[in-house]
Amino acid sequence: MKLAAQEIFFLQKELSYLQDEAAYKKLFYHFYPALLSFCSTILHNKEDAQEVASEVMLKVWTMGKDLNHVENLAVYLFKAARNKAYDVLRKKNREFSTIEISDHIQEYIIDRDSPETLYARGELEQCIDKIVCALPTQSQLVYRLIKEQGLAYKQVTEVLGISLNTTETHMRLALKKIRTALIAWRTEKK
Repeated sequence: MKLAAQEIFFLQKELSYLQDEAAYKKLFYHFYPALLSFCSTILHNKEDAQEVASEVMLKVWTMGKDLNHVENLAVYLFKAARNKAYDVLRKKNREFSTIEISDHIQEYIIDRDSPETLYARGELEQCIDKIVCALPTQSQLVYRLIKEQGLAYKQVTEVLGISLNTTETHMRLALKKIRTALIAWRTEKK
């Protein structure tokens, strides 16, 4: 269903002021396929893309009168979809990294209270700390703020005054170096 810019504007006003369900349906059928395609390109996962596109369109329904303040609905929707898709990617990246590092730790930790386990855990933590300290300053700051302080990527961008893309790049590089060093350390210990 193709809608002209004037129609989109009119439907947006109808939805904003009257919570018109028919207007929402028309907007949904117009934008959802494009948002789904856009999110699929970013996420490479149909289910995640469907969830993100649905959440973005649901947000339009729940905005109420705030929807009236959106100047260009298409731009708004695609930015929202991009941000949510990147949030999904970051979350998956964090989960993957945590699982990968946890796997390395679990190999050395069988009995949490045994002297061997405590020693191995301490050794592993020292190794990770040395790796983190050897990172370039900006990567180290990004890693510590996210992993040790629990800040979100967006918060890190505000704290350090860098773009979200730069933050993601520093985190990706930090995790890659840590992963590579842990694999080398593990091979060395065998």
